[in-house]
Amino acid sequence: LGATIVPTYEGTQTLKEAVDSAFEAYKKQRKTAFYCMGSTVGPHPFPLIVRDFQEIIGREAREQFLEMTGELPDIVAACVGGGSNSIGTFEAFLNDPVKIVGVEALGKGKEIGQNAASVTYGKEGILHGFKTVLLQNDDGSVADASSIASGLDYPGVGPEHAFLHSINRIQYETISDEEAAEAFFLLSRLEGIIPAIESAHAVAFAIKCARRMHSGNILVTLSGRGDKDIDYMLENYGSEIIKK
Repeated sequence: LGATIVPTYEGTQTLKEAVDSAFEAYKKQRKTAFYCMGSTVGPHPFPLIVRDFQEIIGREAREQFLEMTGELPDIVAACVGGGSNSIGTFEAFLNDPVKIVGVEALGKGKEIGQNAASVTYGKEGILHGFKTVLLQNDDGSVADASSIASGLDYPGVGPEHAFLHSINRIQYETISDEEAAEAFFLLSRLEGIIPAIESAHAVAFAIKCARRMHSGNILVTLSGRGDKDIDYMLENYGSEIIKK
C-alpha cells in the first residue's frame, strides 16, 4: 500500500527494539508525522486508542456466543504480549460473571530472559512512556523477553492489564513454547484452522482447561492466522509433533 518498511537491527531485534525505533523516528519528525502502535503499550492515549479499536473483537464474540449457545462462556481466554487482542476481547466481559484469563508466553522456562511472562514474573517499572509491570534483571534494567511467538516477546504488558491484574479481575497463566507448538498442530489438524503461534498459547491453555472440566464453555480468541508461522513451525517442531 505504499508504506515504507524499516527493519530494526538493535539489541535482540524484537518488538521492544521496534517500539524504540518507532519512537526515535517519531521524535525526529513529530511535527509532520503521526505515531501509531499495534499494541496497548506506550504513553496515553495510545493504549486507549488501540483498546477501543480492538474492543470490536469482544463485542462481536459476546453477541455471537450468546446467539449460538444462549449463555455466556465460563472462561474467556486470549494470549497476552503487549495485550491488544486480549484487552479488546476482555473489555466486553469485565462486568459479566465469567472467568477471564490472559495467557502469557513461558518460553523456555521460568528464569528471567527465558520467557515473556511479564505479569507472572515482572515488577513495577516504566518503559516506553508508561508505567506497568516489566521483566527486569537483578539490577533493575529491562530484561530480554523470549518466546516462540514474535508477537509475544515484549518485556512488559499494557497498563490496563497490569491494573486489572492488580484488582484480581483477570487471571494470568503461562504456556511454554512446546505446549504452544503442540496446540498449533492440533488445532490445524483437527479443525483445519491454522492459528498464529501467538494465538496457539491461548488454545493450549483452553485444551488444559477442557481436560480438567466436566462441562462448560471456553471462548478463545484467535488473534491471527498462522500462515506466517507455518514454515518455521514445520522446520523446528514438525518432526517432533508428528512423532507424537
